[in-house]
Amino acid sequence: MEGPRGARIEELEEIVKLSNRVFRSNIEGDMGREYPLLFSEKNCENLRIIKEDNKIVSLVGIIFSEVIILGNRIKVCMIGSVATDPEYRGRGFATLLMQDSILKSLQEGVDIMLISGGRGLYRRLGAINAGLYKVFHIDKAKLSKSNLRVRKVNEDDIPKLLRIMELEQVRFLRSYEELKILLRCSMVVNRPGEVLLIEDNNIPLAYMAIQLPRAQGEMLRIKEIGGSRSALVDSLYTVLEIYNKDSLLLDTLNSDTEIGYIMEKLGIRGEDRGFEGTVKIINPKSLMKKLDDYFRRMLGEEYKDFAIEFNPPITIRFKDERIQIEENNLPALIFGSVEKKIEIPALRGLSRILSTLFPIPLVDYGLNYT
Repeated sequence: MEGPRGARIEELEEIVKLSNRVFRSNIEGDMGREYPLLFSEKNCENLRIIKEDNKIVSLVGIIFSEVIILGNRIKVCMIGSVATDPEYRGRGFATLLMQDSILKSLQEGVDIMLISGGRGLYRRLGAINAGLYKVFHIDKAKLSKSNLRVRKVNEDDIPKLLRIMELEQVRFLRSYEELKILLRCSMVVNRPGEVLLIEDNNIPLAYMAIQLPRAQGEMLRIKEIGGSRSALVDSLYTVLEIYNKDSLLLDTLNSDTEIGYIMEKLGIRGEDRGFEGTVKIINPKSLMKKLDDYFRRMLGEEYKDFAIEFNPPITIRFKDERIQIEENNLPALIFGSVEKKIEIPALRGLSRILSTLFPIPLVDYGLNYT
């Protein structure tokens, strides 16, 4: 066995073929074309592989990125294209590569690992489904026409898109070049997709990244939004006209209270969902340090009586009250979770402090799915 190790440039073609055999054997598509940031010469070191019998038999793909969450800049890694040749499964190769990916990510200063899947492999390593999101089913009959212009973006629109994105409180940090690559691949969360710009008198107001149906009966689904929520909702009638559909799904962060308020006025209630994959906090101490200014702002004078200790299990204290949290449960406490509820002891002060601080929003994949 050779590895785990980073891939070499000359191995990139073989890696894409392995990923296609595993993920595109039953559907059209090419992983290399659909995920150009992942399968690039620049990212080869982060394509972690194992070779056996002189061929690549197992892969874990990593992309490193930074996100903004409530003014805090946090480094994340996205794990995807976890693939093992069917003839070599059951030998623990994927587990070795996931462990290697955690070590590699820690070396790169990552705090949070976002994994595009929920299989037992990830859960055995301590990842859980965390994050709180809403899905709204919107029928055309609930909407009204507007005079807003809705059109597909082109590369000349990248500065306009970036300006709208930069105003979002919870987002991936994207460079001009990264966004250009993401737009060219025309994929939105593992589906063919498009990005639409909403304008009024040539003034850009909002955008949406929308999944296109792959088969008869599939719905349009908006997976990322930015900008004016009112303009975005006002544009939805036109969007349904463009695609000749009677309804669509809109995914938002649970913390997006403006969308929630607008939907409520339209008589539309959202359904709760979790992150489309699993989440692992691989460096709790670093993450909490980056959130410390947020804690200080939220708690005011009471901040002096608040402390977090990192000797396992993690202990959170407020005055003489304390609660212990296993590291694997930390994402559910910090970001909330639809699958795991953290039981908080009936401690009057600490319960109040924790409900003040948490949950905080977690980024959703959108254009950055890996």
